[in-house]
Amino acid sequence: MPRESQSRPTLILFTAVASAVLVVANISSLNVALPELSRELGASQSDVQWMIDIYAFFLATLLLPAGALGDKYGRRRLLLTGIFILGAANAATLITNDVSFVITFRAISGVGAACIFPATLSTITTTLPEDKRVRGVAIWTASVFFGGLSGVLISGALMENFWWGSVFFAMAILATVIFVFCWKYLPDSSNPKEANIDPLGAILSFVAVGGIVFGVMEGPTKGWSSSFIITSFFVGVIALIVFVAWERHTPRPLLDVRMFSDRGVRSGSFSLLVQFTVAFGFFFLTVPLLAFVFGYGPLDMGLSLMPAAIGLFPASAIAIPLTRKIGFRSVGTLGLLLLTGAFYLGTTLGVDSDYTLFAVVMVIYGAGIGFASPPATEIIVVALPMEKQGVASALNDVLRELGAVVGIALSGSIFNAGYRKSILSIEGFTQDVMDGVRETPAAAGLIAPSLGDAGPILLAQVSEAVVDGWTKGLWAAFITAVVGVIGFLIWAPGRTSHQDSLNQKNLRTGTLDYREVTKVLRIEGGRSRTSITVKHQIFEKD
Repeated sequence: MPRESQSRPTLILFTAVASAVLVVANISSLNVALPELSRELGASQSDVQWMIDIYAFFLATLLLPAGALGDKYGRRRLLLTGIFILGAANAATLITNDVSFVITFRAISGVGAACIFPATLSTITTTLPEDKRVRGVAIWTASVFFGGLSGVLISGALMENFWWGSVFFAMAILATVIFVFCWKYLPDSSNPKEANIDPLGAILSFVAVGGIVFGVMEGPTKGWSSSFIITSFFVGVIALIVFVAWERHTPRPLLDVRMFSDRGVRSGSFSLLVQFTVAFGFFFLTVPLLAFVFGYGPLDMGLSLMPAAIGLFPASAIAIPLTRKIGFRSVGTLGLLLLTGAFYLGTTLGVDSDYTLFAVVMVIYGAGIGFASPPATEIIVVALPMEKQGVASALNDVLRELGAVVGIALSGSIFNAGYRKSILSIEGFTQDVMDGVRETPAAAGLIAPSLGDAGPILLAQVSEAVVDGWTKGLWAAFITAVVGVIGFLIWAPGRTSHQDSLNQKNLRTGTLDYREVTKVLRIEGGRSRTSITVKHQIFEKD
């Protein structure tokens, strides 16, 4: 059964957050190592892309079943299993130079990550004392984004001084340290009587998410209109429809889809999906900008993203308390508007821009995520009972991972289209030179020294092409964020209805005071009598 831990709540929060950071850092840490991996392993561009995508694929597709397993058999047990699998897979990567084995070990890491991620948030919501849960959710949310930044920073520092395998070695060591902390300090929580694995629902969710995610990942490479991609989307959508029908039919669903009839859950889910689509798309776009326009190396790229933390952590700290005062709709809209503003400002960056403007963009971007994400996370957690917190966390994580995959795939496709179109306008170079820089801007740095006086001209024109790709990608993120603002304003509940939902949740957990109980009685009428009787200590205390 879930229980609150009154002792060492800080250590519990630290271990849960560190585990979540480990999962996200394993995605982002590979970005700056990809060029070196390609050279050392002789990997093609498709192989290199799959090193990232295969991890995200298994992470996204297994989250819901993994969340249910944690609810039934124990969240701590599942989290420790996941950390062990992820750490072992990273360590095993060091013993091979075969691309296919590296991709296989990345897939195994994704399985481990799927076991870890849902257990982190659900551990916070089921074991921390009530007065620390709001702060815990906010810190967890901010740390998920910070994990992406820290992964790039760690990887950049390692790649400046060591070989490509140092990234995997560092992740294995980090997993070992976090495993020890979790083993010692993390309490267990579960609800085997109420939890439901729902095997058919788990299979359908795997096929639905897998079909859609695979289509999004491979669409830019194989072509969005190819029969293979269309079939992938078709299978995913049909499985999703069957999944929804089955979950509505079965008495013990893996995910009670009827909760999406609640405006708060619907708008919170939509907001998270939009946030992660634009956030990870933006994150993907910054790498070529910093590398080929600003001329930064791996470590400098990681450091240049750090200003996002200036906006992220303060905004995350006050987002949920502010929601209590002015409402979910107001705070969530503020966050999405800040993201919109960051992307608009980012479109003004050019080859002559300095880092100051980029740093301002990163601060606004971080603040937008900080205001938008914690309330959206909380409103989904509130919608499900304590015994289903693993599934609630998994739903949060599925939305995040699906948004991340979509954002990276779409941004990559739009960036490449803008970059290559600009490259076609370059004249005065041989076809071999043009073929090289068309495939990747990194080729310009290798080719330019052999061109004499024409080398700097090539580098300048490639930088212009990168800016064209960056600008088009950022305009796409801007439009997506605008759509997010409009949709959120339509769906999001006002202050009163969101507070009513919180009160009903607190009534079930016994944390209402006398005045709040009176209010819930007006909301639920006679149906509240049983709950009030069970929680009669509230009245005795007053």
